[in-house]
Amino acid sequence: CSSDDDDSDNKDNGNPPEEEAVITAPDVIGTYWGNLDISMIPDGSDQEIVIGDGIEKFITLSQVSNTEVKMELKDFELLKFGDIVIDKCEVKKGEGMSTFTGQQDLTFEGDAASLGTCPVTVTGAVEDGNADMTINVKVPALQQTVKVTYSGVKQVAEPSGT
Repeated sequence: CSSDDDDSDNKDNGNPPEEEAVITAPDVIGTYWGNLDISMIPDGSDQEIVIGDGIEKFITLSQVSNTEVKMELKDFELLKFGDIVIDKCEVKKGEGMSTFTGQQDLTFEGDAASLGTCPVTVTGAVEDGNADMTINVKVPALQQTVKVTYSGVKQVAEPSGT
């Protein structure tokens, strides 16, 4: 019995110790410049209606914790959403790349406030400074999902004082 007790002592925290030290967020943080493609998908349909193509935008991924980032798409003009922000996206290391996923219910301000609460999901990957992500904004009031596909390149920070 005592050997079983010893084993359980090592598992009290519920996580193997090697997983606790994984720091994934710094691999993806940064500001990315790229293009958005936007489509609408009616509920119950798999047909995408393209409503925006090649729209240039910055997306920022900032560190929240060792394994989480915040995703910010500012001034999203379509449907006057304004800013799309997911406060916590979990970052995982993959083979030569990092992936991130997040979900949050957003209530937009201003003209888009009438749309009510919209569940938003983001999935993405960063590889060699290139970010690809898909943001889905489900708009129950319109019975539509707004799908944003983004591809961008990480911007190199300017040295301060120049």
